[in-house]
Amino acid sequence: MQSYHHDEVITAARVIPGNFADMLRAVANSESNPPLYYVLAWGWAKLFGTGEVGLRSLSALFGAATVPVAYCIGRELASRRAGLIVAALVAVNPMLIWYSQEARSYALLVLLCTASLFFFVRALRTRSSRDLALWGLLSALALCSHYFAFFAVGIEALWLLVALRSRWRAVLPTVGCVAVVGLALIPLITAQVNPDHIGWIEESLLSTRFLETSVSFLVGETGHVIAEPPRERYALLPGILFASALLLVAVRGTAKERQGALLAMTLGLGVAVLVLLAALLGKDYVVERNLLPALVPLAVAAGIGFAADGARRLGALLALVLCAYWLAYDIYVTQTPNLQRPDFRALTEELGAAQLPRAILTWKLAADPVRFYLDDRSQRIYSGETPMREIDVMSKSTVGYPVGMPKRFRPVARIRFERLTLTRYMSSRVREIPFYVLRDVRTGFGVNAVVADSPREGGP
Repeated sequence: MQSYHHDEVITAARVIPGNFADMLRAVANSESNPPLYYVLAWGWAKLFGTGEVGLRSLSALFGAATVPVAYCIGRELASRRAGLIVAALVAVNPMLIWYSQEARSYALLVLLCTASLFFFVRALRTRSSRDLALWGLLSALALCSHYFAFFAVGIEALWLLVALRSRWRAVLPTVGCVAVVGLALIPLITAQVNPDHIGWIEESLLSTRFLETSVSFLVGETGHVIAEPPRERYALLPGILFASALLLVAVRGTAKERQGALLAMTLGLGVAVLVLLAALLGKDYVVERNLLPALVPLAVAAGIGFAADGARRLGALLALVLCAYWLAYDIYVTQTPNLQRPDFRALTEELGAAQLPRAILTWKLAADPVRFYLDDRSQRIYSGETPMREIDVMSKSTVGYPVGMPKRFRPVARIRFERLTLTRYMSSRVREIPFYVLRDVRTGFGVNAVVADSPREGGP
């Protein structure tokens, strides 16, 4: 079982523990998402605990439930054959599997947006009040799971208002109720606004982040959690197969299949376009996981293409190749530590309890996991001078003495953990080291963080 990463530690250690009121306060004060996932995770944790298996199993349940809903969309828009292929694509997509193993709200976001999409396409066909009401309910829940559901829900709402304008007495109240839920979240959004939560996003080019998103949609965020570059070569074959699916439905699909694929593509690309427009207007939140509401609609378009009535054998073969590739890649990831979340548990076990006053120097997003897996005496520091005789450095490289390391600290041990290296530096006596000196040590990461701790009382 992979260790918790930074955001998961916040869920397990900061938001979920305590009573229900504490959880709601933590969501308002330290999160940047609506409360629905945390409400569910709080109750789930009371039954199954806050360990990796117990807490992540909730997201795994959401991920598994998305598969049959995706089947229903494919069947509704095209055929039973399309539904089966769409379900298979969703079941083995590396990005969806990655977030079905994460103790955060993303698997719930995908499930609710997928369910909302299903009743959206049903409402377009049946024009029934029941389907509209279910679309409204699931859309409202999607908004309560993640703010980026707004883009998918907004497109669907406008589409319904135009396509079912003759049913305005049923459509307007439904869309209005969803809008009320969105407006009710505004005070929470205002309370959660914190530049520190999103400031890191704009550190890279917008075009680079869209490229990373397209790669992640095809092969997941594997290896990207410690700022590794996207692995475009792994995404080449899935990208070619996806384009082939669109070509098949355009050339060999029936009118119904082309219409269904066009609807799905419009929704998927529409989410991306709206997020891009928001970024250009100054609200830049473009990052792979925030664009997840676009992934299932794109998979639906591909599934319909592979199921095109005029290319059954070729489409089935291409779909089989894509599913086999993704399945093999999913297995490969489980066997390749460099494509997984960093093994913070092993790192902290190697660190052990503090025997001397020390500082653990790591990258910014690793500080909370390190503190989580270490003794709770550890504390993150931001300023001032810290007494230490030992400095433990987590870095990407084993080459040379880190530029900026305080003087009179010498390496005494070095251990390689897949992509990371843990190097221990010791001094002959305790020294007072200013925080800014440690912050500027060259470790191979953009921003350093420091976890400082000391021996237990009565210890050495």
